[in-house]
Amino acid sequence: MQNEIELKLRINARDILRLRRHPAIRNYFTAKPVTRRLISTYYDTPDLRLLDQSISLRVRRMSGGWFQAVKGSGHALAGLHQRFEWEDIIARGAPDFTKITDPSLARIFAVQALRAALQPIFLTDVQRTEWKLTYPDGTELEVALDLGLLKVREQSEPIAEVEIELKKGEAFHLFELAATLQKTIPLQIENMSKAERGYRHYRMPQKTVKPAKPLDLPKKTKVNEGFQAVVLDCLQQLQEHQEAALSGDIEAMHQMHIGMRRLKIAFRLFDIQNDMLGAEIDWLNALIGEVRNWDVLSEETLPQAFGTDKAYAALLAGTAQRRDNCRKKLHQALECQRYQALLLQLGMLATHKSGQNEKPLDKWLRQRLRKLTDQLPWQQQRLSDLRPAELHRVRIRIKRLRYAQSFFDPAVSEQLPARHLIDLQKQLGHLNDLHVGKQLLQRLLASMPATERQEIRTTFHRWQAEAADKARAQMEASWTSLQKGR
Repeated sequence: MQNEIELKLRINARDILRLRRHPAIRNYFTAKPVTRRLISTYYDTPDLRLLDQSISLRVRRMSGGWFQAVKGSGHALAGLHQRFEWEDIIARGAPDFTKITDPSLARIFAVQALRAALQPIFLTDVQRTEWKLTYPDGTELEVALDLGLLKVREQSEPIAEVEIELKKGEAFHLFELAATLQKTIPLQIENMSKAERGYRHYRMPQKTVKPAKPLDLPKKTKVNEGFQAVVLDCLQQLQEHQEAALSGDIEAMHQMHIGMRRLKIAFRLFDIQNDMLGAEIDWLNALIGEVRNWDVLSEETLPQAFGTDKAYAALLAGTAQRRDNCRKKLHQALECQRYQALLLQLGMLATHKSGQNEKPLDKWLRQRLRKLTDQLPWQQQRLSDLRPAELHRVRIRIKRLRYAQSFFDPAVSEQLPARHLIDLQKQLGHLNDLHVGKQLLQRLLASMPATERQEIRTTFHRWQAEAADKARAQMEASWTSLQKGR
């Protein structure tokens, strides 16, 4: 068994020659590239029992021999795929269960009913060209260009992808090589494996929303290692929800927005100064945030303010159009090379062993969180007495502290009761949503007749005042609870 770590990238056929000649590959390969045909047949039962257990079984014909691979569950982020793989030479083109000796897998494949039900469900037929690269630090990569077809039943779809697999050494070189290639070749990060693409012809994966959880890191984790773990976690949160968010899932879009905010706060918490990355993160965060603002207006603010009022129908149509436009802009951004470059740069940052700040994370984190806690206006009895600009700064500080505490195990990171922080952040966020909602409404009203504008504005202002009063009362209660729990 080995832990397979590889980066997958889609490539356009017109760019293949540039890839073959690229100096980032030619300068490090240790032997001439090898091209061969790979025909890989994937097996499962008609009711997809292996898929349900996050297992794939593949038999491959290659160079006149047969090879069997069983892959366990894993994950992918920024195109980086990590999973366990058991690969063996077998005598013929059918599964050989005697080769499956890992105890957890052997129990599954020992069931005779499962064995009898296994059948080919799809195959890939590709020409693979492989380059073996070796770097001065000893890292070894295998770059594979796969060109061919995925065949499922009577259907087929093209395969044109680059796989960069880590054979030995540092994962940083995976992202470094991909980023170098991407500067001159328009590559698209691929988070789906060939097996996942094949299975989609039988069953679309469920769209699940997964809020981020505290990271459980070893006790001797260093500060720089903690930062890198947070960046990878934010990337995973962003990409796990991307497909569902773009298909219209509002909560998935919310999770993407949270992932970007956590990323921004991580850079600030760990004092990471990178103007280029900071600007790109701000660019993407603004696009996601704009969609999120229209989601809140459409799904929460307007229904609460107008209910079934006839004026609401006209506003809903205008809101839907603005929201769709923002989603289109975001979709275009997520398909463009600028986004691909951002993901690869973040991947490099999260895997490069820079050696910066190797202090123990736990002690350093407590000091940082104590500093953030001390920045809150503890002497202020009522937050409502603050000027709007001051209250805005408090909201930002609460958000930073809340997310900073949530990155790691509460035993290490919790300085203030999380439930009170969450409640306070929620009410401050609600007040901000009301403010943003008012601004968006003004943009919608600009294209409506004057008579309708006044009626809508009057109704909305009346509701907004009541909602703000309620949110401020709850905010004060949460603030009082936080002061007492300090």
